[in-house]
Amino acid sequence: MNTMKKVILISAGDPNSISTEITIKAIENCKINKNVKPVVVSNSKLIEDCKKIIQSDIQLNEIEDKVNFSDFKENYLNIISLPIQENTVLGKENIKYSSFIKNSIITCVKTEISSIASAIVTNPINKKMMYRSGFNFQGHTDFLASLSQNKKIPVMMLVTKEFKTIPMTIHVPLKDVPKLISKDLIEITVNIARESLISLFNISQPRIVVTGLNPHSGENGDIGDEEEKIITPAINETKKKQNCYLEGPIAADTAFSSEKRKSYDVVICMYHDQALIPIKTLDFFNGVNVTLGLDFIRTSPDHGTGYDIAGKNIANPNSLIAAINLAYEMSINKK
Repeated sequence: MNTMKKVILISAGDPNSISTEITIKAIENCKINKNVKPVVVSNSKLIEDCKKIIQSDIQLNEIEDKVNFSDFKENYLNIISLPIQENTVLGKENIKYSSFIKNSIITCVKTEISSIASAIVTNPINKKMMYRSGFNFQGHTDFLASLSQNKKIPVMMLVTKEFKTIPMTIHVPLKDVPKLISKDLIEITVNIARESLISLFNISQPRIVVTGLNPHSGENGDIGDEEEKIITPAINETKKKQNCYLEGPIAADTAFSSEKRKSYDVVICMYHDQALIPIKTLDFFNGVNVTLGLDFIRTSPDHGTGYDIAGKNIANPNSLIAAINLAYEMSINKK
């Protein structure tokens, strides 16, 4: 078997969402790298029911979780089938699916660790519904970190063909962000970003910039003092320790201009929307969510469950396709 071929595991996501639809569409799409061997960790009946809705004639091939290349069938949807208790009602959240969703993610991780699989791509889940089931994590990122053996702080990176961003704080109220920004958090985030750009993206000398928290990066303390007290000292100390290209804090309103984007490999942002708005504005359908700091490769489409369009055969699979292809590229680059 050609060593360039890689098994990429795809989780089920929320069964009542667009996840199954975009999974089938992605696997049937010629845009997926020809060396990718996708394996879906879901439920066979769930796939068959969705096939009818989107009028797909792809055949299923059930395989064991100890994946081998010999188990594959070309031009089939290769699946590790898990049990599911409820019948789906597309577009409706259902807390009873929580165990199936978690089982799919856990199976992906265990299979990646114990087999020839090289990466995991996770489909969207409904965090609110998962919380109600006793899921004590902010989302995929924290849950996957709990399953990782190296126990580093997980770092979210958003990736498009044009640029990469990292939100240093993620799903927290905006009023809490200033309390969370610290020298340690900045240094840890920069370190993981730098290591990952080298080991997974084949960038030998990463160029990293950090945004300010306040408008115009605080204007020398006139509009907030976090830049002077925390962010600038952290950047200077980290730059000395790592001997790396590190710039900032730069004003967030100028960080994403076409000219500025040419000067860096990743921009580390202070909070969620600072990082995600430019990504989704410039390339909404092809953005990919990557989790750094794990001992396995994980990517995800950069969108939600799409309950409002579930079952209507109009869901766009491009972000999932981009996530699969990026997972493949990262697995090839992995050092």
